[in-house]
Amino acid sequence: MWEIKVFDEDRELLEFIAEQLLAYSLKSDPVHIALSGGSTPKALFQFIAKSDIRDAVEWANLHFWWGDERMVPDSDADSNYGEAKRLLFDLTDIPAENLHPINGTLALESELARIDEESQAALDTLHGWPSFDWVMLGVGEDGHTASLFPDQVDYNADTCWVPASHPETGQARISLSAEAIGHAQRVSYLVIGAQKAEIVVKVFADDDSADEYPAANIYSFEGDTEWLLDTNAAKLFMADGG
Repeated sequence: MWEIKVFDEDRELLEFIAEQLLAYSLKSDPVHIALSGGSTPKALFQFIAKSDIRDAVEWANLHFWWGDERMVPDSDADSNYGEAKRLLFDLTDIPAENLHPINGTLALESELARIDEESQAALDTLHGWPSFDWVMLGVGEDGHTASLFPDQVDYNADTCWVPASHPETGQARISLSAEAIGHAQRVSYLVIGAQKAEIVVKVFADDDSADEYPAANIYSFEGDTEWLLDTNAAKLFMADGG
């Protein structure tokens, strides 16, 4: 099921996500969540760190993974895990074993094998695939999501994690595969800012042109997929009658 939610202000969107995180933490079973990098998750981490929700969350019940990561040390400013750790997790009492980063200092192929083995062992499965409870994604202005870029995605990849590279810089990365994201119970695209308005319209175009954008083709097969937009990101979509 696809759902689009538009929030009047970005703060309302961030509060919604934070409250959902709190609700997940109160479940009786451990919850596995895959995070993304980028400006919106950074704003989310900062929001939670400064809110009362931070101390209300049962962090011991949440496990965090990274939907994509650059092959750099976690001390590097480009590290998605490093940023999340500095902005949020260092300010909580989450057990260290509940964080499952991709090690950007290891050889890419060996780290692919290691993170695949770790996720296979930790997560429940759906049709033989590790199934995350919740995958948070963003969308780039070129329509990429995670590190799955246009014209680079093998939608039929038979592994949970795949190697990736930035199309302009060639920077090496590891990403969840399209199939792995599709087997998640819930997939949420978090989109904030007027700079994302054009790609939102393109992703939801009512013709074949949307097929070139990975974000238009990656969704939960049997669970829920939602696009969470602020009014700036949704302005052209709403003007177009969406």
